[in-house]
Amino acid sequence: MSDRALEFVETWVSEKIEDMGHPVEADDAKIKALAAECIQAALVEGIPASEIQDDFDDLAEFIAGEIEEAQDREAHRDDDDDLSLIEDDDARLVDDDEEEAAKDK
Repeated sequence: MSDRALEFVETWVSEKIEDMGHPVEADDAKIKALAAECIQAALVEGIPASEIQDDFDDLAEFIAGEIEEAQDREAHRDDDDDLSLIEDDDARLVDDDEEEAAKDK
């Protein structure tokens, strides 16, 4: 197992996914193209394809999994944003009610 290959691929893939924007959209052809692009970028950095293949049985499958995780994080982030808006609205209602009660005293 090569630490430099592992680190390179993980960094390259996360940066590439970030560059793709949100929501991340990729089909099988795009994922295979990303895997080939990753191998080429690794070669430029002096990391042979065999080193990557030793660490990743199926690079395209790894990339697909990372894209799926990014999609899940984005979905959860949207859910969290929706919840925080509700909580903020509720907090304002409570604060307004408390202010009214304080005025009545």
